[in-house]
Amino acid sequence: MAFANPLLLIGLAAILVPIIIHLFNFRRYKTVYFSNVKMLEDIKKKTKREQTIQQLIVLALRILGIAALVLAFAQPFIPANGQKNKQGNLVTVFLDNSYSMEANSENSALLYDAIDAAKAIVNAFDFSDDFVLTTQNFSGEESHILNRDQMLEMLDQLKISSNSHAFDDILAFEKNTCTNSQKSNIVHYYISDFQQNNFDIAKLKTDSSTNTFLIPMPFEERSNVGIDSCWFLSPVFKVGNQVTLMARVHNYGSKDLNMLPVKLYVNDKQKAIAAIDLKAGDYIDCRMTYSIDETGTQCARLVIEDSPITFDDELFFTYTVTDNTNIIAIQDKENNRFLQSLYGKDSVFNYQAMPYTQVNYTLLKNCDVVILSEVPKLSSGLADELSKFVKSGGTLLVFPAKEMDKSCKQFLSNLGSGTFGSLVKKELKCSGINTESIYFKGALENQNEHLDMPVTLQHYTIGSGKSGSETIMLLEDGSPLLSVYPVEKGKVILSAVAMNDEYGNAHRHALEFVALHNIGIMSAMQGKLYNIIGTDQMQSIPLRSNSGDGSISLKARKSKMEFIPEQRSLGNETALYFHDQVQDGGFYDILKDGAVIGTLAFNQNRKESDLNCYTESDLKKMAKASGENLDVISADTKNIAKSITDKLNGKPLWLYFLILSLLCFLAEIAVLRFWGKPRALNEERVAKKNDER
Repeated sequence: MAFANPLLLIGLAAILVPIIIHLFNFRRYKTVYFSNVKMLEDIKKKTKREQTIQQLIVLALRILGIAALVLAFAQPFIPANGQKNKQGNLVTVFLDNSYSMEANSENSALLYDAIDAAKAIVNAFDFSDDFVLTTQNFSGEESHILNRDQMLEMLDQLKISSNSHAFDDILAFEKNTCTNSQKSNIVHYYISDFQQNNFDIAKLKTDSSTNTFLIPMPFEERSNVGIDSCWFLSPVFKVGNQVTLMARVHNYGSKDLNMLPVKLYVNDKQKAIAAIDLKAGDYIDCRMTYSIDETGTQCARLVIEDSPITFDDELFFTYTVTDNTNIIAIQDKENNRFLQSLYGKDSVFNYQAMPYTQVNYTLLKNCDVVILSEVPKLSSGLADELSKFVKSGGTLLVFPAKEMDKSCKQFLSNLGSGTFGSLVKKELKCSGINTESIYFKGALENQNEHLDMPVTLQHYTIGSGKSGSETIMLLEDGSPLLSVYPVEKGKVILSAVAMNDEYGNAHRHALEFVALHNIGIMSAMQGKLYNIIGTDQMQSIPLRSNSGDGSISLKARKSKMEFIPEQRSLGNETALYFHDQVQDGGFYDILKDGAVIGTLAFNQNRKESDLNCYTESDLKKMAKASGENLDVISADTKNIAKSITDKLNGKPLWLYFLILSLLCFLAEIAVLRFWGKPRALNEERVAKKNDER
């Protein structure tokens, strides 16, 4: 047993008072002579021995009562296991204010109950203790040591946050803040709903110098429906075409839903609607088809109606519809008439040809496809610009020349794509096509029908790339006729034959025409439809950072908040780094010199949508298995202060000693008042009866 106020034990000296009174309060018996012995019957008979016993009992009760009262004021307690007596505490409180804490509780909302619990924790400690508050905000104020008043003030200002950090990051942020305190006795409190997909109790590495407490917030049965993600089945958008959008909607609740409407808005105009049936705990991929009727950046959003968790009821995304695909053909001195017929006479493409000795590098910035047609050699400047073009997302289509020097093969090797090998002068037929490739998928109505295949008179062998390849068309000897190699964000497509009659009829054949035509169209494939706040920290845009004098900024359409992100030049692109500047979902316009040059979409992290949480009993089982310095406290705010004291300081005993003191004093009064009174009354009755006789 230990004492919170051991100095008050000096009060035990007060037990000397009843002892002194007892020693100096002896009554001396006197001899009284009576003429009539009958008078002795009227006197209360009380022997010296009985009086001594009574006095000793009274003395014992007084001593015990005073001692119990002094011990009660000294606040005795039974120390908790392993608890050390240290001066001063560092109290850290993590309060989860993510979107899942919007759910209803028995009183109001989980967040408000969590704030009340945090205040009870703070009030259970002294003004001399240090405090650390950690939330999902990771704000600058949370990186400082606080006193009790500052801690309470920050709790009063706390609101729901759009952030949802991993538990590892939360512990690292909290640990970094704790290094600013000199207190050696550290107590950690974690107040949350403890979602199963984000909490890992194994990350809490406790030791003998710290105490860690989990405070789960009790919640009512919760249901939530959220839009998880979306994607297009076709990666290219042209005016007049129909596109199919897939939206994944997840039911995280325990009840089935029928005919839930899912609406699609494009530029604030409703384009499609679907009604879906969702089983409990399941998801469905909803298909929505609509026609494209505008060019430029399209700002779209999917909407459902669900409460009380609403942050995942809307999914924002953007995509770009272009009028034409910009294609530049870099070729030998003569203009290739087959390329001119394929791309130059189609209104879908903006086609421009130039000799390899007179390349306008500034045009590459806005180009989608670059074609190297029978170029015998590459200058270092052209090779460098083409490398930047491919790595930043461009498509490079290469047709071999009769005589290629080492610069061409070295360029392809440096990119990590396949390279041209030897020239094989042998007539071969195309043995098959990859119907699953995006360049052929959907182009053939009957894939089982016997197809007329192109024939090559000679072809170059093509080696494998560093990051793999996809063969679009295959020759009889197993070598590729047309292959695609991914290179960072872009791709390199190599043809084993050139676009002339010396290599056969492949360049005139309909099958290769389909592949090459789709290569031109598919080069305008979309990048990311949206960014996830807190996860996607960077997105590149097709813009040189040194173009123009002004910097790039992002402006939220809803809140009108504007900020300048970190910017880095990546060849023909500029990489934008958002860090923690984006907090709210929605559309953000990209501004350059005050003009809007594009729009980005941001959405909240959907991991908060899953409301499956650990219960208090689950946490207790895990805490028991993890270590003796990890415990669980009930979130009942009426008793939480007492629970904290009990868990931290041990079992308090002051109330028991106070009750014992009161019982002693009551017993003393009872002894003094009623000792011997029944016998005296009985004797008095006997005396009256004798008188009557």
